[in-house]
Amino acid sequence: MNPTIEQRIQRLEDLEAIKTLQYAYGQLVDKGWDGKEMITDGLEEVFTEDASWESKAQNISVQGIQQISDLFKMMDARSDLFIHSFSNPIIDLQGDKATAKWMLISPMTLGGGELQNMLASYNNDYVRTPEGWRIKALRLNPAYMPKG
Repeated sequence: MNPTIEQRIQRLEDLEAIKTLQYAYGQLVDKGWDGKEMITDGLEEVFTEDASWESKAQNISVQGIQQISDLFKMMDARSDLFIHSFSNPIIDLQGDKATAKWMLISPMTLGGGELQNMLASYNNDYVRTPEGWRIKALRLNPAYMPKG
């Protein structure tokens, strides 16, 4: 059976909401130009309360909004510039849940050092909540990590 026009519109709205959510995550944790600071106290706007954030290559695995916030406070202290540039989203919607793969190019400076780029992918899980779509699990998979 073909989806109704309402179902098709809902799908498009959900896809755009998930993209906007991912971009909002990047905006919250970016820093270092024009007075831009990392906003760790806004992470509850993009993550579920019990969300996970992990990067096996970096030996990082945290659970819950407080641990995620603490992780970014540590990253904030180590970096002067941090930019998230997401591309190539492949989003699979399944009702009130979704998965997505993203590519990341992330220019950064660590400890006042030279500008470097992290190249990575994300494999994320999302869930629809009463407040809208939120990240349930974020998995960062670096292909190239800056030294420092």
